[in-house]
Amino acid sequence: MKKIILVIIALFMLSATGFAQSGTTGPLTWDLSNGTLTVSGEGAMPNYVYVNSGYIHYDAPWYSYNFSITTVLVETGVTSIGDGAFYYCDGLTSVTIGNSVTSIGDWGFYGCSGLTSVTIPNSVTSIGEYAFSRCSKLTSITIPNSVTSIGDEAFRYCLGLTSVTIGNSVTSIGNLAFSSCHYLTSVTIPESVTSIGDGAFYYCSKLTSVTIGNSVTSIGDEAFRDCSKLTSITNFNPAPQSINSNVFYNVNLSKVTLYVPASSVKAYEATTIWNYFGNIVPLFHVSITANNPSMGTVAGTGNYAENSTVTISATVKPGYRFVKWGDNNTQNPRTITVTKDITYKAILEVITYHVTVNASNTSMGTVTGTGYYAENNIVTISAIANQGYKFVKWDDDNTQNPRTITVTHDINYTAEFDVNTNIHQTLDNDVSIYPNPVTESFRINGITAPTEVTLTDLSGRIVLQQTVEAGESVAVGNLPNGIYIVRIEGKTVKVVKR
Repeated sequence: MKKIILVIIALFMLSATGFAQSGTTGPLTWDLSNGTLTVSGEGAMPNYVYVNSGYIHYDAPWYSYNFSITTVLVETGVTSIGDGAFYYCDGLTSVTIGNSVTSIGDWGFYGCSGLTSVTIPNSVTSIGEYAFSRCSKLTSITIPNSVTSIGDEAFRYCLGLTSVTIGNSVTSIGNLAFSSCHYLTSVTIPESVTSIGDGAFYYCSKLTSVTIGNSVTSIGDEAFRDCSKLTSITNFNPAPQSINSNVFYNVNLSKVTLYVPASSVKAYEATTIWNYFGNIVPLFHVSITANNPSMGTVAGTGNYAENSTVTISATVKPGYRFVKWGDNNTQNPRTITVTKDITYKAILEVITYHVTVNASNTSMGTVTGTGYYAENNIVTISAIANQGYKFVKWDDDNTQNPRTITVTHDINYTAEFDVNTNIHQTLDNDVSIYPNPVTESFRINGITAPTEVTLTDLSGRIVLQQTVEAGESVAVGNLPNGIYIVRIEGKTVKVVKR
């Protein structure tokens, strides 16, 4: 008989898991196939919790298959997860929630004891009562910045929860919201939160540290009751909250350190319950900024106990460099000792390199491109030869002119010029100068009578003027090397002196 019953159960399970089940629920459709439940469509999921004769009942259309559901996919288009939607799906291990969902209803995932992780999309604004209560294998939870409220007992009895991140838009934490999360060791309540509900962290037996944001004005009864491992509380509210003695019931406050803003130490020392703490330590605020945040990032901003040793640093983006701190200290990273509220500003600047462009002989030509340039800038340098001269090459043997360079370090470029020997030597069909170029003297062919010859440099200054007989040489050996203009009978020609 026992074997028959087992066979029947096995056949029933096979029918539930091996064959598809589907239907509609409100404006949505659902499909269960091979352990995966998919809910799709447009609109809100109905609520599946109702009370009859004093008893709570759940009537999700897939409720009778709860034991076989291992994966839930709530597709984009669905706007809410209804009350009790996945109540006691204790075989559920994986959940995907579409980014159109704005609320997770009461009892939504209550008792899903096989669920180890869940990603709440940043479209969700509220988490209902008991929403994830008794999800005993859930190890971490991140509540996104879109969520504004966490319902009563939302994560109660999440016995495996070791890490919780509360988004910075949450304003209230419900009663018993994280009660009995035994493996939770630390929690930070953001500045957006104004109220912590009764018993919110009751019996979080391994909780050692709590940070309370500066906007919290209300801490409910027994909020941290039986958190017997507490060693530190950091409370950023400059005004001590008025709390009942049972908030820290069964916590030996004489062994707990309370960290508060330095300016509020006396106020806490004068306030009942807060003055029960064994040690009240002042906190100072260290602010790390950059003169231009687009150039890099800084680290080290925070609140620190008096005489804490803190490392501050600046990390630059490509193309920039750290220069110094605002107090002219150049260490980076830098270690400071905190003794007061203080701001350190990192001075960052564009990395620039100097490009120097020279001419080998400034009388032969000019150059462009000298200057300071940001790292990896593309720069054009050029050499312009004076009349009678020519550009030959750069000193690194590159012959491009103009030339494009990428700036990566300080660098010099020298343009090399030379005399342009490719010049006109003939005055007309009958008169010419030779040799040209000339070293000591030249003659003028084609003249038959005494003729006046004038030499000027390129600036127009007369350097030689004489009357030359036919066949007579013109001595120029004493003139500097260069280009000269010879004028004969109203005509001109260039001559190169070497």
